[in-house]
Amino acid sequence: MSRCNRYALARDANEGPIVERIRLAGWFVLRLNGAGLPDLLCVRGGRVVFIEVKAAKGGRMKPAQVELHAQLSAAGLTIAIATTPEEALAALDGTVVRTVQDVRAEKRRGATSVRALATAASYRSTNTRKP
Repeated sequence: MSRCNRYALARDANEGPIVERIRLAGWFVLRLNGAGLPDLLCVRGGRVVFIEVKAAKGGRMKPAQVELHAQLSAAGLTIAIATTPEEALAALDGTVVRTVQDVRAEKRRGATSVRALATAASYRSTNTRKP
């Protein structure tokens, strides 16, 4: 199995449970496809949140993803990175949002994977407003 397919399978493996938990929380979820697009578009009560699902081990942001995430953030949209359903729900609640900037900062500090970044100390609370 090629390296790309392995990463795609790992992402798909955790994307299903994340989508299921988000829907159970009352959000409309649309899976997006396309170069650089976040994986999920979540909508509830007029609030829109994009979620990029990454594999717990070895999940990496592609340059097109980094660029589009920065543009969407600059436009005022919430974009979060999640490896577990709990991280995704925290992003939707607005209590904890991990962004591509957080991932870059943690990588500079020596983290080697997205899972290594998934500690409470690596989170940055950027949106504490409740909808």
